[in-house]
Amino acid sequence: MTTTHTTTERNLFTIAHHWRDLRNALATRGTTWPPTMGIATISRRDQDEEQAEAATWRAEALRALERSPDQPGWTAAPLRLDVLDTMVTVEAGLLELADQTAAAIQHAPITPAPPRRSWPDDPRARRTAEADDRRRNQLALRESKNPRRWRYTGEQRTAPLAALWLLARTQGVRGPWRPLTDAEQHRIDTVARTSAGLVERALDVGDGRVRLAAPCPVCAGLLDMHGGAGAAPVARCASCGHTWN
Repeated sequence: MTTTHTTTERNLFTIAHHWRDLRNALATRGTTWPPTMGIATISRRDQDEEQAEAATWRAEALRALERSPDQPGWTAAPLRLDVLDTMVTVEAGLLELADQTAAAIQHAPITPAPPRRSWPDDPRARRTAEADDRRRNQLALRESKNPRRWRYTGEQRTAPLAALWLLARTQGVRGPWRPLTDAEQHRIDTVARTSAGLVERALDVGDGRVRLAAPCPVCAGLLDMHGGAGAAPVARCASCGHTWN
């Protein structure tokens, strides 16, 4: 297993594992505004005009929560809008990715036997035909209830379940689908990395690192800002090792 696949599995598990934490944090008052808006956060190159319009409408709806209708001044929103937008964005992106992946790799389900207009005259041939239809109908019923299949409707369409279904595809779990192509795996890698990053930033549970534009004041080397996971950000020089809080 490659390092990329291992990282993707960790990112998908992070989303599923922390989704309840996001729900719990949703009602906690926050100060981050404006949140990062839109499904374009996950895949800007694939965003079309309809998605952009939907993101705009969602942004306006979220901003409407910022003010009380009977109070002209600013008031704190009843929900943490940064967490809400993270959940909406990540869930929409994962569901879209799961739908597209399933449409490409998932085998079509077995359909029940069609009604017969006539039966063979020979009794033995008729019994064989009836047995074939029963087997097909049983397989169709079993396949319709297969919990491993991704479904386009129903209660399973949530971010954590989509993340776990995509995780199983990345791990190569066998089922009613073909293996992923390199392009399909790359798309899952990209969406999983960006989605997990949004979740970690919303909850402040990830270890962040950013290369700063300003040089080190001691040796003019490169400065990296480290932070996240509840720790205060620290700038550290990659050359001389000096740190600044």
